[in-house]
Amino acid sequence: MAEQLSQLLLGVGVALGESDRWIWKVGGLQSFTVSSAYNLVKKDNEADPLSVFSKLWRCKSVPTAVLMAWRVLENKFATKVNLSRRGM
Repeated sequence: MAEQLSQLLLGVGVALGESDRWIWKVGGLQSFTVSSAYNLVKKDNEADPLSVFSKLWRCKSVPTAVLMAWRVLENKFATKVNLSRRGM
């Protein structure tokens, strides 16, 4: 596993003295808002009103658990691959 990790990290550099940040590129905004994220997700799932998404957000559970379940179901974890697919 250590060898696999070292192979994955080849060519990855660390810029010292620079701040690391993400920019939210949805709807022309550069700052994240919950409503912009909700609208993005809602737009992705409008075709099926009875989808798991609709039921999930109505679930009376701890918000962090609901968010984690949504990320698992929709493959929305902030991985390098998923972020590059969205152009973020």
